[in-house]
Amino acid sequence: MTLRNAQGGIMLGSSMRIAVLGLGAIMGLSLAMGACGRTGLNALDLNAGGGGSTATDTTSTLSGGGDGGGGAGGEGGGAPCGGPTDCDDRDACTTDTCAEGSCQYRPRDDDGDGHAPLTCGGGDCNDFNPSVFPGAAEICTDAADNNCDGVADCFDPACDSAPLCGCTPSPMGENCGNGVDDDCDTIVDCFDSDCAGTQTCGCSASEAGKCGNGFDDDCDQAFDCSDSDCFSDPSCQCQAQTENCGNQTDDDCDLRIDCADPDCAGFFPCTCVPPGVPEVCADGVDNDCDGLVDCADAQCFSSLSCQNCVPEICNDGIDNNCDGRIDCADTACFFAPNCAPLPEQCNNGLDDDNDTLIDCQDPDCANNPFCVLQQANCLSPKLIPGSGTYTGDTTGHISETKGVCGGDAGEAVFYFILTTPSRVELDSIGTSFDSTLYVRTGACNSGAEIGCDDDSAGSNWAARLLFNILYPGTYYVFLDGYTIDQSGGANEGPFALNVQITPNPPEICDDGIDNDGDVYVDCADPDCVTTGACLNCANGAAPGPEFGVAACTDGIDNDCDGTTDCGDDDCSASDYYVTECCNGADENGNGIPDDFNCRCVSNADCPGGQICYTHTAHACGIPCGSYFGEVCPFVAAGSFCSGVTGQCEF
Repeated sequence: MTLRNAQGGIMLGSSMRIAVLGLGAIMGLSLAMGACGRTGLNALDLNAGGGGSTATDTTSTLSGGGDGGGGAGGEGGGAPCGGPTDCDDRDACTTDTCAEGSCQYRPRDDDGDGHAPLTCGGGDCNDFNPSVFPGAAEICTDAADNNCDGVADCFDPACDSAPLCGCTPSPMGENCGNGVDDDCDTIVDCFDSDCAGTQTCGCSASEAGKCGNGFDDDCDQAFDCSDSDCFSDPSCQCQAQTENCGNQTDDDCDLRIDCADPDCAGFFPCTCVPPGVPEVCADGVDNDCDGLVDCADAQCFSSLSCQNCVPEICNDGIDNNCDGRIDCADTACFFAPNCAPLPEQCNNGLDDDNDTLIDCQDPDCANNPFCVLQQANCLSPKLIPGSGTYTGDTTGHISETKGVCGGDAGEAVFYFILTTPSRVELDSIGTSFDSTLYVRTGACNSGAEIGCDDDSAGSNWAARLLFNILYPGTYYVFLDGYTIDQSGGANEGPFALNVQITPNPPEICDDGIDNDGDVYVDCADPDCVTTGACLNCANGAAPGPEFGVAACTDGIDNDCDGTTDCGDDDCSASDYYVTECCNGADENGNGIPDDFNCRCVSNADCPGGQICYTHTAHACGIPCGSYFGEVCPFVAAGSFCSGVTGQCEF
C-alpha cells in the first residue's frame, strides 16, 4: 500500500496481505516497512512476541582481574569484591551486586515485572511498581499509570466504565478528603466549594507545622513552602534559595548540583548549542550537549581530572561519583538502606519514592490539589467545559512535551470532550510570553497531533488554531512556551487560553468543507441540494454524495465538486494511504477490494463483509480484528483496534 498524509502527500510505500476470518483461508498481513527494518508476518507467526522491551537476564560474573594466573599454590586474578560498591560499572542500566566475592551484572528491572525502565530503553514508566508496565491492566484506584499510556486512574479511557470513575452530582456522594475529583469539575477536595464548611475542610489558622503535606491548610490559596507561614520552616528555607549553576554546590537542597538541577536548564553555563564541542572535563559546562557535565559524561571516565571520583556513598551529602546527584538522588543508591522509598510528597522538589519522577511529574501526584492547579502535564490536565477564557501561570513548569511547531519550555495542559460535531477556535492572545498551541486527539501523551501553531494570532507572538469541524471525542490542548532563550531564560509566565466551541455549525454550501460534521460536503449535503449552484448540477440530476462503487464508476460528478469518480477524494478516501480506487476491484491483489478508499457515513454505504470506520477514517474496510498484524496505524495514526466495535479507535 502507498501511504499519504492528511494533505495528500505520498509518505511511504508498503505491501499488505490481509486475512478475512471465517472464509476458510488464512492469509497474513505483511507490512514491509523498509525504514523500520520489519519483515512480513505470515500465518505461522501468530505466536510471535509483541512490542515492548523485556529485561532479559544476561548475568555477567567477574571475580577479579584477568591478567595472569597465580604461582604455585597461589590464587590468580584480583581481589574479590566485598560489596556492591566494588562492582559499580557506572552503568545506570545494570543492577550491580556482589555474590560470594564475585561481581554480577544484570539488566535493570527494579520491580521484577520483566520490563526495563524508560531510561534504559524499555517501556516501564515506573520501575518500582510491579503492577506498572506496558500492556498491564489499568487499576482505576491506585494513582498509578498501570499501562504506561500517560494517564492514570479515571483520566484513562480504560476506566471510563469503572464504577468509581463516574461523576455524582454534588453534594451527594462527595468525599472531601480522598484526593479524588469525585464530581469531575477538576477541583479536588477542600479546593472544591462543595466541601466548604465540612469537618474535613475546616481551615487552620496557619500553615505552620504542616508545610509538607501538599494542602492549603489555612485556605489562603498558598501551599506549604509557598505560604508565608512556612518561610521560617527549616525545610522551606533552603528550598527558597536559587540554584547557582556553576559553584558545585546544591544551593536549593534538592539533591541536584548545578547543571544536573532542572532549575539550571537554559541558563549559563548549562546551555549548549548542538552539536557542541568535545567535552572538557573540568570546566563545569556541558560542552557536547548530551546533558552530562564533566565527570558525569562517559567521555571523561578516563580523564585525569576525574580520577578522584569514587562509588557513591549514600549518606554523606557529597557527590562522590561526580554525576551531579547526591546520596539518595543518585541511581547508585536506590538499594541503600537509608534510601528506602517514601510516599511521594508532591511539592518538595525531591524524588521521595525513588522512581526518578519528582512531584507533579510522578503519577502518584496526579490527583494532588497542588498538581491539579498547576496542570503542568498529562497527569493533571484541566477540563475545558465550554467556550471562555482560561488563565494560569507556567512559571517553573518543566517541559515534558512539544509540538511540531515548537514548545521547548514548560506547558499547561487542557482537555475538552465533544459529544457532537463542533467548530473549535483556540488562541493564546493575552499570554505574557512567546507561546505555541498544539492539539492531540485520543491520548494526551501519545495521541495524534492534529494541529500546531506558533505566531498566527497576530498579537505579541500569540498562537491561533481553527478547526472547522471536530468530531465527537476527547481532545488535549497544550499551551506551551516556544523556547528557552540562552540569555532571557524560558518562555513562561501568566497565560490566557481563549476557547470558542460552536456545536453543530450549519453547512456552508460552497467552501469545500464539511461544516456541520455529517461527512457530506457542500452539494453532497442534503442541506444544500436545493440551494444556489447545487441545483441540478450533476448532469441535470439532483446532486448527492460520491460514495460507493456505483457513484465512483458512473462518469458523473455526483457531488458537483469538479472531480469525477477516481479523481474525487471520496473515491480515494484514505487520509494515510491510497492503494486503490473505490471501484469494486482488487487492484493491489491483497484479497480485499478498495482498501479503505470508499467514503462512508454508515455501514449501509459499505459492501458485504465491510464496515464503516465511523470513529476514524469514515471509510469502508474489513473489521480491524480480521487482520494479522496492526492495521490501525495505516487507517488512522495513533489509533488502536477495538475488539468491541471492530473499528480503529482513539
